[in-house]
Amino acid sequence: MGEPSSVDAAARLAPLSVVTVLTAVTLELLRSTGPLLDAPLNVGLTTAIGAALLTFAGAGLWALGLVAVARRADAATAMFAGTIALVAARLLVQGLTGMARVWVGLTTASLSIAVLTIAVAIVAGREEGGRTVAGALAAGAGLNMGMQLALGTWDAYWRHDWLGWAITVVVLLCLVGAAQLARREPTTPPTYEVRRLWVLGPAFALLWMAIANSGFAASQSGTRLAFAGPIAGLGLLFAGWAASTIGRWPAPAFAIAPAVAIAGVFWTSGPVVLVFLVGAQLATFAVIAEALDRGTAGRSVFTPRIGAAATLVGLGAILPLLLFQLDYRIPLGFPNELVIVATAVFIGAAVGLRRPDAGPRESGPLPLRPIGRPASVLMVATGLVALLGIALTIGRDIRKPVSDTAADDALTLVSWNLHYGVDPDAGVDLEEIARSIEEHNPAVVTLQEVSRGWVLGGGADMATWLAQRLEMDVVYAPAADRQMGNAVLTNLPVTNTIAIELPYGQGPQERSAISVDIARPGGFLRVVSVHLQNPRDFTETRLDQIERLLQTHSNSPVIIIAGDFNAQPGWPEIDAMTGPGLISAQDVSGDPTALTDPSTNPEKRIDWVFGRGVTFLNTEVLADALSSDHLPLVVVFDAP
Repeated sequence: MGEPSSVDAAARLAPLSVVTVLTAVTLELLRSTGPLLDAPLNVGLTTAIGAALLTFAGAGLWALGLVAVARRADAATAMFAGTIALVAARLLVQGLTGMARVWVGLTTASLSIAVLTIAVAIVAGREEGGRTVAGALAAGAGLNMGMQLALGTWDAYWRHDWLGWAITVVVLLCLVGAAQLARREPTTPPTYEVRRLWVLGPAFALLWMAIANSGFAASQSGTRLAFAGPIAGLGLLFAGWAASTIGRWPAPAFAIAPAVAIAGVFWTSGPVVLVFLVGAQLATFAVIAEALDRGTAGRSVFTPRIGAAATLVGLGAILPLLLFQLDYRIPLGFPNELVIVATAVFIGAAVGLRRPDAGPRESGPLPLRPIGRPASVLMVATGLVALLGIALTIGRDIRKPVSDTAADDALTLVSWNLHYGVDPDAGVDLEEIARSIEEHNPAVVTLQEVSRGWVLGGGADMATWLAQRLEMDVVYAPAADRQMGNAVLTNLPVTNTIAIELPYGQGPQERSAISVDIARPGGFLRVVSVHLQNPRDFTETRLDQIERLLQTHSNSPVIIIAGDFNAQPGWPEIDAMTGPGLISAQDVSGDPTALTDPSTNPEKRIDWVFGRGVTFLNTEVLADALSSDHLPLVVVFDAP
């Protein structure tokens, strides 16, 4: 056979490009649902769960609407119509705020799942089968991670500046252009019904949370984003190449490999996590390739079954993450990582068991085959974006020189519970957080509820982003899990760090503190960022956590302990803190009646700064800093 003509290549490239760009758009939209669901979560846990289930199950209704379009026209026209609707909704949501953004954003995520499901059904239903579409999906995940890295993990979705809009418009124009080409170029309609489209759901849950999440890769491995991000991004491209070219795995490997790899990601530590993560990427796309391989010939893709498939894709994407996150509100009674491992076991085992009537299959392992011109073009294009993101990530990671201060200089500290970056309007505005901090030119910043790839925070690595934006060094300690914890930022020399695990007590989340020793001409200053257990009546647990905290720092003559104590004036917790000679900054140098929680119409004072061996000169609660559900404290002090 001769080389395919340019028309044939374009006809194959266009729908693959649609799948690739749709995957990138869908992953960004899936990440956005974490912060968006924070609004119904403020009403109640049941409301948030209901909103999530309705959103993701609603993908089936969108898919049925596109089926109706296909019956009046053709498959490519239906895919084009869905793409145009998605592009319009995506542009709209970027300009919205408040509850309008919440509901339009959730609806857009649902629509994206439906359009992607149909696009995958069209491409996988052709002769080239699931291996080609698995490569396109992996290329899309790599494209998305490249954009993530280029933006420092703060998605364009949340940005209202020219850069956010420019990236959004360019990506959506690429999507429209690919869909238009797929509609106009002569191509073969799908001739096979793809039975196991539902696999996309749990596979995207794994991608969304872990294996296509650069912030997760960095925090889970305990390495810098500039190291973990490039490995994860290049791993996705390698997984796409492997899924497109390497033959079918032995059946037992499907049940074993995804589970072992995901278990390794969660239950190991250090750089070895990244080895397992790349293994999980390879296994996941191999499962997708197998699942989407040719099914029954001669059946139309566009039947009501596609609506059911889209519903299952949506629910499969959200249910594992809902159950995983539920553990932080209502303990499951077992490690929540088992939910994600079980998801990997499920898709691997389910794909390994093929139905007898699933269509023609070759026997034995498939040989290595050329990737093909269209897939090669996609891999090169997405690879270039990934390399740009990698280059920018490494460039931003160049360490800034720390600045020393004289012994008699007053220092400023900002302490803030950031609510994993989500503001009261369910938005994520890291730039506004940075501006609120830098306005006071602090030497030290203590932060709580810092997201590093956390699902509910939109996947941003806040610790890295803020450190780079503010030109400070950052020290981070995990708390609820490795993706959410406490941090200290400073532009002063750090000589020692201590991460402290606090007693779990009544739960429901693990809590921690992080302390740093900052070099001063007259000695060193120890600064601690801490977040104690939340429910009001869990006083005993908070007292145990305070006891551990004070025991650890009992020999520190010059110390500041700052954070969210979830305790109000007059409570036993505050008496326990002031007993060993610590004093409250707000009580001696500020307004003791100023409240900090919630940030809009505050009702409680639960954020504190305590010190020993320092002189507090001024303390202010920033009433206009509304980028979190807490207000920050700004403290000016003298230290030897």
